[in-house]
Amino acid sequence: MEWTQQQILSYVRVQPDATNTRLFSFLALFNTYHTESFLPMSKCQQILGPPDPIHGGPPFETRMEPFDTVIKVSDQRCSMDQEDARLSVELLDSVGISRSTTVKNLMISLCGDQPQAQMLRFIRDLLTKREVVDSGRQGKKKENFSRLIEDISKENFHYAVSVLKTASDILRQNHIYPQTLSRLYYIRGGTGKFNQAEKWAKTAIERAPNNSFVADTLGQVYKNRLTKEARYRPLEATVRMANKALEAFEDVERKAESEEGQEMVEMAGTINISKTFNNRGLYGFIKVAKIFLENLPPTERRRYAQNVEMKVRAEFDFFERYLTYSQLDQTSTEPHYFWKDIVRCYEMCTTQRVAESATFAGLLRAQNRRLFTSMERWASFAEAEQTVSDLERIQDELRAAHEADPDNVPAAQSYILSNILLGNAMHDSPKLTCVSELQAITRRLLDTPNKTPELHLLAVLLFWPEEERKTDEPPESCTSAGPELHSVEFVFNLDVQRYVTLMEKAYMTSDAKYHRGRCLLPQFFLGKGPGLSRWIHKSRLDKIVENEVNKELAESVESAHEKWERFNKKWISGDVWRLLEIQHMLLPIQLKLPNSPTMPQKQEKEEVYAQGTKITAETTPGPYSALSTQLFYLCFTIQGPVVFQVRQ
Repeated sequence: MEWTQQQILSYVRVQPDATNTRLFSFLALFNTYHTESFLPMSKCQQILGPPDPIHGGPPFETRMEPFDTVIKVSDQRCSMDQEDARLSVELLDSVGISRSTTVKNLMISLCGDQPQAQMLRFIRDLLTKREVVDSGRQGKKKENFSRLIEDISKENFHYAVSVLKTASDILRQNHIYPQTLSRLYYIRGGTGKFNQAEKWAKTAIERAPNNSFVADTLGQVYKNRLTKEARYRPLEATVRMANKALEAFEDVERKAESEEGQEMVEMAGTINISKTFNNRGLYGFIKVAKIFLENLPPTERRRYAQNVEMKVRAEFDFFERYLTYSQLDQTSTEPHYFWKDIVRCYEMCTTQRVAESATFAGLLRAQNRRLFTSMERWASFAEAEQTVSDLERIQDELRAAHEADPDNVPAAQSYILSNILLGNAMHDSPKLTCVSELQAITRRLLDTPNKTPELHLLAVLLFWPEEERKTDEPPESCTSAGPELHSVEFVFNLDVQRYVTLMEKAYMTSDAKYHRGRCLLPQFFLGKGPGLSRWIHKSRLDKIVENEVNKELAESVESAHEKWERFNKKWISGDVWRLLEIQHMLLPIQLKLPNSPTMPQKQEKEEVYAQGTKITAETTPGPYSALSTQLFYLCFTIQGPVVFQVRQ
């Protein structure tokens, strides 16, 4: 195609302002940065101007010479191959027709009085669609800007500013262009551009006043300014700057609370719709408080920490639950700095150690200590593995706290959970509380109005029926991990399904809106042990899987990214269920299969039969065959039961 390039180059040098040169530049830019884009033939003829072929003018191909050899026409759509388009953009740039000039002319030509919706989407993608890259355990991460804006800003920062200003001026109803311009100013503009970043962030908010993600941009402007200028500013100026940032993120939080999920899309005209809950307001507040306190003289730190302590405590409690019960998706967690910032801010404000947290979520999180999956390890904190002695001490402390305030639901929940976790570590520990006593506490709490998903989860675990004991087996003592033996009639009349239903109902009230779009994490699996020791915390499975991965990598030097990928692959592929150690630990259950030989490739609710009880549970996606032998394992998330299929 070299001869074609030479022809084009010669023509463009002589006719840089010709209408066919302009149309060629539009197609080249579109198909370089948006491979699926095109221009309708009607729009192409409009750009070329009269005379139109239908009025006796020459054919389109003739008018587009010498560019016609690289332009494709199909179904009245004009486009270019991506490689031809890329080379053409570089050729045009070499003779002074820059990307920034072309895209501004493109917007002027396509965004007139009645722009086509599809053309507006193409332009939006050109200027704002950010490439997604793999960041290992952090999952998919977006680049800062679209490829086009990245290329233009590398050439000249001010050219990129001019392009986004043009888009903001022409497309005055759209918030995304001033929002992107604000981000360009505070990310690439240097310390002298924060005022401009603030101005355009506020413009974006005016256009989308109820959108929490748009509001977050203003908070990011203030946070970045605080980060770069706090150490050089007088204390009063730093305090004012921090307060503006904190207020901006509180505004983000308020707007995020008012947003609804995709199921409410029919009401999109009256409420703001978001696929995921926007946690940036909560995290942004924590981050700003941390930056502010770290830049204060030690003598001033405690005084200012008291001003935000209550808010920081509340947001720590939120994130401890949020990150214990869910993660971004099956293979991705929050960035490593996320939990680190939350912990450091909390400990600065409260002078308490997060490692000593005895909340329900905190106790569960502590089970992962020293594992590859540990939040503390991911945040590079030093941590010691929990021993049986540690668990017995924690159980003693929580017993005392419960006895001091029996009506305190969170304290009672933590006390009951500490017994289950101790039973996981040592099923015959003499410190274990009699199960009938734990059941009595749970029954009393279930009669109170303050019922949480945690409480109903405990009810399911505690009242799950015991398999009928053989007549030659001695009864278990009250101090053991096993419950008193109930009659067969009592076991089968016990309504575990009711607790499952109430658990999901409580979850929908307390956590569902915050977890939308996220992956709920398994907490307990049904195992083969007696009493409460039958409930296997996922950390025990993770430890086995991690040991297998370590064996595989024993003779090679692999990155943490490679280890994380292998670890996740074992879970996603189902290899985890083929590990003998896990097979010996978990109890297979029965699943009522549908009449069709395969099930839909999405989660469905099915009837589950295990140890004399029946409940409905979510089933993990995958093909089920009524003709082959299947194994199913039961686990509980904070929402309710989930069944994993074992492919044999």
